[in-house]
Amino acid sequence: MIKHRYAHEIDPNGGSAAAVLARMVEPGQRVLELGTGPGTVTRILHRKGCKVTGVEMDPETLATCAPFCERTVQANLEDPDWATPLAGEKFDAIICADVLEHLRDPRPLLNQLHLFLEPGGSVLMSLPNASHLTVVASLLVGRFPYQKSGLLDHTHLKFYGREDLEVLLRECGLLWQHWHTVHVDPAQAELKNYWHQLDEATQTLLKSKCADGEVYQHVLRAQPATEMAHLAKLVIEQKTSNEKHIAELHALNANFAIQQACLQAEKEWLASQHDAEVSSLSVQLDGALTQFENTQATLDWTQSQLQNHQQAMAELRAEIDAMKRSKSWRITAPLRKLFGNRTA
Repeated sequence: MIKHRYAHEIDPNGGSAAAVLARMVEPGQRVLELGTGPGTVTRILHRKGCKVTGVEMDPETLATCAPFCERTVQANLEDPDWATPLAGEKFDAIICADVLEHLRDPRPLLNQLHLFLEPGGSVLMSLPNASHLTVVASLLVGRFPYQKSGLLDHTHLKFYGREDLEVLLRECGLLWQHWHTVHVDPAQAELKNYWHQLDEATQTLLKSKCADGEVYQHVLRAQPATEMAHLAKLVIEQKTSNEKHIAELHALNANFAIQQACLQAEKEWLASQHDAEVSSLSVQLDGALTQFENTQATLDWTQSQLQNHQQAMAELRAEIDAMKRSKSWRITAPLRKLFGNRTA
């Protein structure tokens, strides 16, 4: 097997554009893969039991895909006669995985694809996003730096943003049915050094202004723009809208549940604080009551002692009064007076 510049292994269940495209194809379907490259998508489709017809310009690259294809066609997709070997054939899906940006003008190719689709068949495509924040950042510093691979691969001849792709599809009689985006943080993309040259305020502004700023690739499923396709798209958009509303309702319910839990926790905390305060006041009241009772007992005892002293004093006064009224007190009065004068 030759070493190809685009050769890489991917996780079929991962989030890469190639994996997303492969998952859009049902097992066992007939697939026309335009621009197979080294067969990144082809291998996954083969494992799903799909019957793949691979079209590739480079013979050596096409040879690497041959074991995974039912049929291979060596052709240049910009050649008006590229599809001659496929005349009359129909496919369930046509894949253009990172191919259209390599063509000088992809419209002649896209205009032919409806001829090879089964009724209800789809065109599946992935393209790099020209409005990724790292591309914007490179332009802001005066650069448009072509790379060996990635967003500004030096073999890219066309560059598209979301609206450009919609215009391209309409011009070619196609209507997108499903639009998926692969996101890459600008700090992680291959042009991240240009992003890091911008100050934080500029980065924040660009993130707020560029709706697709973190979109690295667009992945689309499109169909010929028939009345049925328009109806199918309306159904999909309504379903998507309903799912969005349901998700918003779930988010509101979740937020309500969180707020309710917070309020319940606050209520329980306040109740615990109230209980603690009541308990503390109860303890303080019991202490004050005990102190009051002790003080009252002391007062009662003091009152009892005072009454005892008053009674003793009354008794003593009565004894003194009785002694003063006695006969002996009168007889000894002169003596007391005599001794009293001498003392004076």
